Amino acid sequence: MSLFNRRPRGDEVQRGDIFRKVGAYGGDWVVEQVFDYPDIPRHVRMVEQTSRRAMTVAVALLSDPAFFTRGSRLS
Repeated sequence: MSLFNRRPRGDEVQRGDIFRKVGAYGGDWVVEQVFDYPDIPRHVRMVEQTSRRAMTVAVALLSDPAFFTRGSRLS
């Protein structure tokens, strides 16, 4: 079994989840797409709600309170 196939955290992240980014480029970011590849950790594409900026980050980063806090989910 590969280390990358283990998903102890992050399985609960799905499209429509909202995370508030901490820091200078803060704001509410919505998960737009989840990337599951066999050779890298799970990543998500997120779009900032007001400016429509986009970024792709590892799901593990979303659980780090120094970078993100979980918000509510879009209906």
